[in-house]
Amino acid sequence: MTFDDLQRLMWEFARHRVVTVAARTGLLSRLALRPATPAEAARELGLDPLATAKVVRALAAIGIVAADGDRYRVVETLAPMFDGGADDLSPFVAHSHSMYQAWGENLEPWLRGEPWETRDRSPEEVRAFGAAMRAVGGRIAQRAAACLDVAGAQRMLDLGGGFGQYSVALCALHPDLRSTVLDTPPVAELARLELAGSDFEDRITFLGGDYHTTEVGDGYDLVLLANILHQESAPQAAALVRRAADALSPGGRVAVVDFQIDDAQREHPFGTLFAINMRSFGDTHTEPTIRSWMEAAGLGEITRTDLDPDRWLIAGRKP
Repeated sequence: MTFDDLQRLMWEFARHRVVTVAARTGLLSRLALRPATPAEAARELGLDPLATAKVVRALAAIGIVAADGDRYRVVETLAPMFDGGADDLSPFVAHSHSMYQAWGENLEPWLRGEPWETRDRSPEEVRAFGAAMRAVGGRIAQRAAACLDVAGAQRMLDLGGGFGQYSVALCALHPDLRSTVLDTPPVAELARLELAGSDFEDRITFLGGDYHTTEVGDGYDLVLLANILHQESAPQAAALVRRAADALSPGGRVAVVDFQIDDAQREHPFGTLFAINMRSFGDTHTEPTIRSWMEAAGLGEITRTDLDPDRWLIAGRKP
């Protein structure tokens, strides 16, 4: 890395904040729907004209909006993520904005040995977090569902499955599949309400509890651990993999979807940064580590599929 590279790196904070604030103020939504000059957008949204012009020009330089004369619009590939439709990513951008603030307040104290301050989420914050995870997780869930060979599967257990985005994606591809989603009682209740009236209401059941201890039975064809193991220490994660394996029918599969990291845990930028986000309670676990947990739980035919540059799907089968 050169001095010039370092200088640019030190300004990445501004790039992130410009994007999240543009989303929070409605600017990205406005420019996703139709082109506008900065002055028009500022007037419609009640924003400062000079500040809006500077932010829009920065968004253009970053590559999020494109100019056509003096008018700007969110680029075509990103427009569906900010237009308020089914693919809207605004809840996750709002979550990222909050994470930025939390890191700013807590990273240095945590590094110096103080606790990373957290508190229980209010019902509205649970809903907002669920919306954020659904906004980004729904996309990854569709990729995972397309890669998982579960033809003929009828029963699925989705441990820590949140609002059920992975269960929905898999049930959409496999008409005979039914899923039980286990998450905390507040999440399970909200998820149940959100799925009510949908095509999957009768095929996906939400169970409130603790995925470490709540009784889930056995006889499942698939047990999914999507974005769960990184929330746990190595011994707890290993115990969860064993618990998942014990819940399988013979020939069933445990599937882990999680963030990638290199074996030395020092080369993959996203994986190493996400490990910090898990503070002292979790980690970004390596592929050999996850494989060893699966093998210790009696699973074989272990495979890895990369869902994107930062996420993988690791699956093992019960003999």
